[in-house]
Amino acid sequence: MPSLLRAAFGRFPELGEAPLAVARTASADICLRWDMDRPPPPRPRLLAPDGVSVFSFAGVTPRSGAPLGHNTALALAALEAAREWGAARLFVMSSSSVYGATDMAGARENARLHPAGDYGAAKVAMETALRDAAAVPGAPPVTILRLGNVAGAGQPFDAAAAAGTRPLTPDRFPDGPGPSRSFVGPLTLAHCFARLSDLVAAEEELPPVLNVAAPRPTTMSAILSVLGVPFAWAPAPQTALHRVHLDTRALMRLVPDIDPQDGDAAALVREVRAVTSEMRHDA
Repeated sequence: MPSLLRAAFGRFPELGEAPLAVARTASADICLRWDMDRPPPPRPRLLAPDGVSVFSFAGVTPRSGAPLGHNTALALAALEAAREWGAARLFVMSSSSVYGATDMAGARENARLHPAGDYGAAKVAMETALRDAAAVPGAPPVTILRLGNVAGAGQPFDAAAAAGTRPLTPDRFPDGPGPSRSFVGPLTLAHCFARLSDLVAAEEELPPVLNVAAPRPTTMSAILSVLGVPFAWAPAPQTALHRVHLDTRALMRLVPDIDPQDGDAAALVREVRAVTSEMRHDA
Protein backbone atom coordinates (compact mmCIF):
# COMPACT_ATOMS: atom_id res chain seq x y z
CA MET A 1 0.00 0.00 0.00
CA PRO A 2 2.73 2.62 0.73
CA SER A 3 4.12 2.06 -2.78
CA LEU A 4 0.71 3.03 -4.25
CA LEU A 5 0.71 6.20 -2.18
CA ARG A 6 4.27 7.09 -3.12
CA ALA A 7 3.26 6.64 -6.74
CA ALA A 8 0.28 8.95 -6.26
CA PHE A 9 2.18 11.79 -4.61
CA GLY A 10 4.45 13.76 -6.89
CA ARG A 11 2.86 12.40 -10.07
CA PHE A 12 -0.51 14.04 -9.48
CA PRO A 13 0.22 17.72 -8.69
CA GLU A 14 -3.21 18.33 -7.17
CA LEU A 15 -2.14 16.22 -4.18
CA GLY A 16 0.54 18.73 -3.26
CA GLU A 17 4.15 18.20 -2.28
CA ALA A 18 5.34 14.60 -2.07
CA PRO A 19 6.08 13.44 1.49
CA LEU A 20 9.45 12.17 2.63
CA ALA A 21 9.29 8.37 2.67
CA VAL A 22 10.88 6.26 5.40
CA ALA A 23 10.75 2.50 4.85
CA ARG A 24 11.76 -0.68 6.64
CA THR A 25 13.33 -2.10 3.48
CA ALA A 26 15.61 -0.48 0.92
CA SER A 27 14.01 1.23 -2.06
CA ALA A 28 15.08 3.81 -4.60
CA ASP A 29 12.24 6.22 -3.76
CA ILE A 30 12.77 6.53 0.00
CA CYS A 31 14.88 9.07 1.85
CA LEU A 32 15.67 6.90 4.88
CA ARG A 33 15.72 3.19 5.75
CA TRP A 34 14.79 2.22 9.33
CA ASP A 35 13.79 -1.32 10.33
CA MET A 36 11.92 0.01 13.42
CA ASP A 37 13.32 -2.71 15.69
CA ARG A 38 16.11 -0.34 16.69
CA PRO A 39 15.96 3.20 18.08
CA PRO A 40 14.85 5.78 15.52
CA PRO A 41 17.52 7.48 13.43
CA PRO A 42 18.12 11.22 13.62
CA ARG A 43 15.49 13.40 12.02
CA PRO A 44 15.81 13.30 8.21
CA ARG A 45 17.74 16.32 7.02
CA LEU A 46 14.98 17.41 4.64
CA LEU A 47 12.24 17.21 7.27
CA ALA A 48 10.77 20.63 8.04
CA PRO A 49 11.21 21.67 11.67
CA ASP A 50 7.62 22.79 12.38
CA GLY A 51 4.11 21.47 11.80
CA VAL A 52 5.24 18.09 10.52
CA SER A 53 2.94 15.08 10.44
CA VAL A 54 4.29 11.53 10.61
CA PHE A 55 2.18 8.76 9.08
CA SER A 56 3.04 5.22 10.12
CA PHE A 57 1.91 2.40 7.83
CA ALA A 58 4.15 -0.21 9.43
CA GLY A 59 2.28 -3.31 10.43
CA VAL A 60 2.10 -7.08 10.40
CA THR A 61 -0.63 -8.87 8.48
CA PRO A 62 -1.67 -12.53 8.67
CA ARG A 63 -0.13 -13.37 5.30
CA SER A 64 3.29 -12.11 6.43
CA GLY A 65 3.65 -15.03 8.84
CA ALA A 66 5.14 -12.75 11.50
CA PRO A 67 3.67 -12.54 15.02
CA LEU A 68 0.64 -10.24 14.92
CA GLY A 69 1.59 -8.81 18.31
CA HIS A 70 4.48 -7.02 16.57
CA ASN A 71 1.92 -4.44 15.44
CA THR A 72 2.12 -2.92 18.90
CA ALA A 73 5.92 -2.68 18.90
CA LEU A 74 5.88 -0.99 15.49
CA ALA A 75 3.31 1.58 16.57
CA LEU A 76 5.28 2.41 19.71
CA ALA A 77 8.47 2.75 17.63
CA ALA A 78 6.66 5.21 15.37
CA LEU A 79 5.56 7.19 18.42
CA GLU A 80 9.15 7.39 19.67
CA ALA A 81 10.35 8.55 16.24
CA ALA A 82 7.64 11.20 16.05
CA ARG A 83 8.68 12.44 19.50
CA GLU A 84 12.39 12.59 18.66
CA TRP A 85 11.74 14.25 15.30
CA GLY A 86 9.54 16.93 16.88
CA ALA A 87 6.45 15.97 14.90
CA ALA A 88 3.30 17.97 15.47
CA ARG A 89 1.14 14.83 15.19
CA LEU A 90 1.49 11.12 14.56
CA PHE A 91 -1.03 9.22 12.45
CA VAL A 92 -0.97 5.44 12.87
CA MET A 93 -2.83 3.04 10.62
CA SER A 94 -5.28 0.72 12.27
CA SER A 95 -7.94 -1.26 10.43
CA SER A 96 -11.67 -1.58 9.94
CA SER A 97 -11.18 -5.14 11.19
CA VAL A 98 -11.37 -3.84 14.78
CA TYR A 99 -15.14 -3.47 14.32
CA GLY A 100 -15.87 -6.98 13.09
CA ALA A 101 -19.16 -7.30 11.23
CA THR A 102 -21.18 -4.09 10.89
CA ASP A 103 -24.64 -3.11 9.76
CA MET A 104 -25.34 -1.41 6.44
CA ALA A 105 -24.91 2.12 7.84
CA GLY A 106 -21.40 1.41 9.10
CA ALA A 107 -19.52 1.68 12.38
CA ARG A 108 -18.79 5.06 13.92
CA GLU A 109 -15.51 5.77 15.69
CA ASN A 110 -17.15 5.44 19.13
CA ALA A 111 -18.68 2.03 18.37
CA ARG A 112 -17.87 -0.87 20.65
CA LEU A 113 -15.11 -2.96 19.10
CA HIS A 114 -15.79 -6.58 18.18
CA PRO A 115 -12.78 -7.84 16.20
CA ALA A 116 -13.67 -11.02 14.38
CA GLY A 117 -10.19 -12.53 14.14
CA ASP A 118 -6.66 -12.47 15.46
CA TYR A 119 -5.62 -9.60 13.18
CA GLY A 120 -8.42 -7.34 14.38
CA ALA A 121 -7.66 -8.27 17.99
CA ALA A 122 -3.98 -7.40 17.46
CA LYS A 123 -4.96 -4.01 16.09
CA VAL A 124 -7.19 -3.36 19.12
CA ALA A 125 -4.27 -4.22 21.40
CA MET A 126 -2.04 -1.91 19.38
CA GLU A 127 -4.52 0.96 19.68
CA THR A 128 -4.76 0.49 23.46
CA ALA A 129 -1.00 0.43 23.97
CA LEU A 130 -0.52 3.44 21.71
CA ARG A 131 -3.12 5.52 23.53
CA ASP A 132 -1.48 4.71 26.86
CA ALA A 133 1.98 5.62 25.58
CA ALA A 134 0.75 8.83 23.95
CA ALA A 135 -0.67 10.01 27.29
CA VAL A 136 2.86 10.40 28.69
CA PRO A 137 4.06 14.04 28.88
CA GLY A 138 6.25 14.95 25.92
CA ALA A 139 4.60 12.56 23.48
CA PRO A 140 3.13 14.10 20.33
CA PRO A 141 -0.64 13.96 19.82
CA VAL A 142 -1.80 10.83 18.02
CA THR A 143 -4.65 10.09 15.64
CA ILE A 144 -5.44 6.44 14.98
CA LEU A 145 -6.72 5.96 11.44
CA ARG A 146 -9.06 3.00 11.07
CA LEU A 147 -8.52 2.31 7.44
CA GLY A 148 -10.95 0.61 5.11
CA ASN A 149 -9.86 -1.71 2.30
CA VAL A 150 -7.37 0.10 0.05
CA ALA A 151 -8.20 -0.54 -3.58
CA GLY A 152 -5.27 -2.18 -5.34
CA ALA A 153 -3.59 -3.36 -2.13
CA GLY A 154 -5.61 -6.40 -1.12
CA GLN A 155 -8.71 -8.33 -2.01
CA PRO A 156 -10.29 -8.71 -4.46
CA PHE A 157 -7.55 -7.05 -6.53
CA ASP A 158 -4.89 -9.55 -5.45
CA ALA A 159 -7.09 -12.51 -6.32
CA ALA A 160 -8.04 -10.96 -9.65
CA ALA A 161 -4.38 -10.42 -10.56
CA ALA A 162 -3.51 -14.04 -9.73
CA ALA A 163 -6.56 -15.66 -11.29
CA GLY A 164 -5.64 -15.46 -14.96
CA THR A 165 -8.55 -17.06 -16.82
CA ARG A 166 -9.62 -19.16 -13.83
CA PRO A 167 -13.01 -18.07 -12.41
CA LEU A 168 -12.99 -16.85 -8.84
CA THR A 169 -15.46 -18.01 -6.22
CA PRO A 170 -16.55 -15.10 -4.00
CA ASP A 171 -18.80 -15.78 -1.04
CA ARG A 172 -22.55 -15.36 -1.40
CA PHE A 173 -24.74 -14.79 1.63
CA PRO A 174 -28.36 -15.92 2.03
CA ASP A 175 -29.65 -12.33 2.12
CA GLY A 176 -27.71 -11.08 -0.88
CA PRO A 177 -24.33 -11.02 -2.61
CA GLY A 178 -21.21 -10.08 -0.78
CA PRO A 179 -18.90 -9.53 0.89
CA SER A 180 -19.31 -5.76 1.06
CA ARG A 181 -16.61 -3.45 2.36
CA SER A 182 -15.74 0.20 2.75
CA PHE A 183 -12.97 0.77 0.21
CA VAL A 184 -10.84 3.78 -0.60
CA GLY A 185 -8.92 4.41 -3.79
CA PRO A 186 -5.20 5.27 -3.60
CA LEU A 187 -5.70 8.78 -5.00
CA THR A 188 -8.53 9.54 -2.58
CA LEU A 189 -6.45 8.16 0.28
CA ALA A 190 -3.46 10.31 -0.66
CA HIS A 191 -5.76 13.34 -0.84
CA CYS A 192 -7.09 12.58 2.66
CA PHE A 193 -3.57 12.34 4.06
CA ALA A 194 -2.54 15.59 2.38
CA ARG A 195 -5.58 17.36 3.78
CA LEU A 196 -4.97 16.01 7.29
CA SER A 197 -1.35 17.18 7.09
CA ASP A 198 -2.56 20.66 6.10
CA LEU A 199 -4.88 20.75 9.10
CA VAL A 200 -2.02 19.78 11.41
CA ALA A 201 0.20 22.51 9.94
CA ALA A 202 -2.65 25.00 10.51
CA GLU A 203 -2.85 23.82 14.15
CA GLU A 204 -6.43 22.60 13.75
CA GLU A 205 -7.79 20.18 16.31
CA LEU A 206 -8.11 16.58 15.12
CA PRO A 207 -9.84 13.61 16.72
CA PRO A 208 -7.93 10.76 18.41
CA VAL A 209 -9.61 8.18 16.15
CA LEU A 210 -10.83 8.60 12.58
CA ASN A 211 -12.38 6.22 10.07
CA VAL A 212 -10.80 6.58 6.62
CA ALA A 213 -12.65 5.23 3.60
CA ALA A 214 -14.77 6.37 0.70
CA PRO A 215 -18.33 7.25 1.76
CA ARG A 216 -19.94 4.53 -0.35
CA PRO A 217 -19.32 0.83 0.43
CA THR A 218 -18.83 -1.58 -2.46
CA THR A 219 -19.24 -5.32 -2.96
CA MET A 220 -16.19 -7.28 -4.02
CA SER A 221 -18.24 -8.88 -6.79
CA ALA A 222 -18.92 -5.42 -8.26
CA ILE A 223 -15.18 -4.78 -8.40
CA LEU A 224 -14.58 -8.14 -10.09
CA SER A 225 -17.22 -7.26 -12.67
CA VAL A 226 -15.56 -3.94 -13.47
CA LEU A 227 -12.19 -5.68 -13.72
CA GLY A 228 -13.72 -8.16 -16.15
CA VAL A 229 -12.79 -11.16 -14.02
CA PRO A 230 -15.16 -14.14 -14.28
CA PHE A 231 -16.53 -15.54 -11.04
CA ALA A 232 -18.97 -18.16 -9.78
CA TRP A 233 -20.68 -17.79 -6.42
CA ALA A 234 -19.88 -20.09 -3.52
CA PRO A 235 -21.90 -20.35 -0.29
CA ALA A 236 -20.40 -18.14 2.40
CA PRO A 237 -19.03 -20.04 5.41
CA GLN A 238 -20.48 -19.18 8.80
CA THR A 239 -17.27 -17.36 9.77
CA ALA A 240 -17.42 -14.99 6.77
CA LEU A 241 -18.27 -11.35 7.38
CA HIS A 242 -20.97 -10.02 5.11
CA ARG A 243 -20.45 -6.30 5.74
CA VAL A 244 -17.62 -4.27 7.20
CA HIS A 245 -18.76 -0.71 6.58
CA LEU A 246 -17.33 2.50 8.03
CA ASP A 247 -19.28 5.61 8.94
CA THR A 248 -17.18 8.39 7.36
CA ARG A 249 -19.10 11.50 8.46
CA ALA A 250 -16.24 12.69 10.68
CA LEU A 251 -13.78 12.32 7.79
CA MET A 252 -16.13 14.20 5.46
CA ARG A 253 -16.20 17.16 7.84
CA LEU A 254 -12.41 17.34 7.73
CA VAL A 255 -12.07 16.59 4.00
CA PRO A 256 -15.31 18.08 2.63
CA ASP A 257 -14.36 17.83 -1.04
CA ILE A 258 -14.59 14.04 -1.09
CA ASP A 259 -17.37 13.05 -3.47
CA PRO A 260 -20.26 11.53 -1.43
CA GLN A 261 -20.57 8.86 -4.13
CA ASP A 262 -16.89 7.99 -3.97
CA GLY A 263 -16.31 4.28 -3.48
CA ASP A 264 -18.18 3.10 -6.54
CA ALA A 265 -16.45 0.05 -8.03
CA ALA A 266 -15.75 1.76 -11.36
CA ALA A 267 -14.21 4.79 -9.61
CA LEU A 268 -12.00 2.56 -7.45
CA VAL A 269 -10.70 0.67 -10.46
CA ARG A 270 -10.02 3.93 -12.33
CA GLU A 271 -7.91 5.17 -9.42
CA VAL A 272 -5.93 1.94 -9.22
CA ARG A 273 -5.29 1.92 -12.96
CA ALA A 274 -4.22 5.58 -12.95
CA VAL A 275 -1.67 5.00 -10.19
CA THR A 276 -0.35 1.66 -11.44
CA SER A 277 0.02 3.15 -14.91
CA GLU A 278 2.31 5.78 -13.43
CA MET A 279 4.24 3.07 -11.59
CA ARG A 280 4.79 1.11 -14.81
CA HIS A 281 5.81 4.30 -16.61
CA ASP A 282 8.50 4.95 -14.01
CA ALA A 283 9.77 1.36 -13.93
